[in-house]
Amino acid sequence: MRAILNLRDTSLGPDHVYVGRPSPLGNPYEIGRDGDRASCIQQYAIWLEARVRERDPVVLTALLGISATDALICHCAPRRCHAEVIAQVLTRTDWRPRPESTRRYAGIGSRATPPAVLTLMTGVARRLAERGYTLVSGGAPGADVAFERGADHKHIFLPWHGFQSRPPAAFDHDQPSAEAFRVAAYLHPAWERLSSAAQKLMARNTHQVLGADLRSPVDFVVCWTPDGCEKEEDRSRKTGGTGQAVALASRWGVPVFNLQHGRATLDRLATHLAE
Repeated sequence: MRAILNLRDTSLGPDHVYVGRPSPLGNPYEIGRDGDRASCIQQYAIWLEARVRERDPVVLTALLGISATDALICHCAPRRCHAEVIAQVLTRTDWRPRPESTRRYAGIGSRATPPAVLTLMTGVARRLAERGYTLVSGGAPGADVAFERGADHKHIFLPWHGFQSRPPAAFDHDQPSAEAFRVAAYLHPAWERLSSAAQKLMARNTHQVLGADLRSPVDFVVCWTPDGCEKEEDRSRKTGGTGQAVALASRWGVPVFNLQHGRATLDRLATHLAE
């Protein structure tokens, strides 16, 4: 049985997730204003079921970040808590997004990607174009532009209109959605310290992984970062802004192929494409 603990518990270990307000999993119904404790928990159960059914990207990203061993933390324990509803949902499998092939991949990476890797990225994009894949990227100098050079079909998500003095193109999306900002804010470890421009870049990264509607994840991510990061738990300062996309992909079960690992990555990508 999953542990549900009080935030004030001084014995809290490292494996816990806060699910109270203002987290995406917090209960929007308040005791007193919206009914008694039992009524608010029941209303929350209906609310959460609706969010899961409509594939709310913020709620799903939060749920996907809870491991099997994580305790749930709120302010209520040992009293009844909406975290009980979350725990029940997590025991099921039907809430998890089901991978569906879209023939789209995210080609992204550091602006400081080495020239040899940039050339490799263009070559990888050409090979994937031959296989009928559409590139999803962000229009930034370095890795993004290198992937674009080799792609025939592309969806480019820009943080704002005129980014990098880019002329308008039919395949560009130049405004992250409000939902994209909410996902990015939840996932970024220091959101409030980012500038407005940096927040827009992070929101843009959300679309690169989850698509225009934030409900259509790409099939896989090809990238380059100095630390070779491919999973959320391996994210470091060296991962840079690409880490936001890697973390999101990791949560949603989207494979990440980091070209920092060289031939080993290309071999794994080839195997993945052959499956």
